[in-house]
Amino acid sequence: MDARLMLLPLLLAAAQAPAAPDPLVVALVAGEGDRQCLPDKSLCLDLPAVPEAGGRVQAAPRSGEAGDLSLPFVPRDGETLGLWPHLVAIPPHDGAAPGSRRYLMGIVATQSAMYSGGGGTGSRLHLLRLDASPSIVSLGDEVLDIVWDGSLTIRACFSEADRKNRREACHDEYSFTAALAGGPAEAGELPVLTYRSVATAYPRTSRRSQDNSELRLQAADLVRETDPRCSYERTLRYNPATSRYEMDRPAPDCSDYTTP
Repeated sequence: MDARLMLLPLLLAAAQAPAAPDPLVVALVAGEGDRQCLPDKSLCLDLPAVPEAGGRVQAAPRSGEAGDLSLPFVPRDGETLGLWPHLVAIPPHDGAAPGSRRYLMGIVATQSAMYSGGGGTGSRLHLLRLDASPSIVSLGDEVLDIVWDGSLTIRACFSEADRKNRREACHDEYSFTAALAGGPAEAGELPVLTYRSVATAYPRTSRRSQDNSELRLQAADLVRETDPRCSYERTLRYNPATSRYEMDRPAPDCSDYTTP
């Protein structure tokens, strides 16, 4: 048999194989009620649907009762909070107490807006220090506040002529999604992270900063196209001088995708 034919199934299997687990960014799993937990259930977290002023998280260690932890930031008016379904594991340091673990916990803060014929949401991710022992959990300072996702729908048909010119695609749609993963292994107080974003527009000719209702669309335009400028990757490193994560280089202004 042709060696190339023998190799093809192996290449296909490799391409379809699931990605290796990220040793730093750990996905939480469903726990009791609305709790989200580490896979071994050694720590569970819950964010009440209607948090008190300032926001509170409930944390339940393996032993001991769940406790309320106050968030170190105040949500803006009209902002809703959600628990990021991951924890960033901080490698243990010399002198750490037995059984203690350190993490970065994420809170996703979302703003929404409605307007004639459309609406949208935009979110930011806040990363907070979280220290856990078998019997107690404490919440520390915020170390990252970054654009996280956005979804917008804007009306573009105002007459029958518009509807015809746009081939029934009567709304412009914009989306922005981001993800965090472990970055290069480097010495430091907190692990290096990689931030990736993807921004898309539909139809592909749509630009939020201009009037798209008068565009005469072709069939080929009725696809969701990635915006290369706002689809980018950055390395995040913790700076002890500022007590914050900082990008290796500035991010572009993508408010057209993230501001409702």
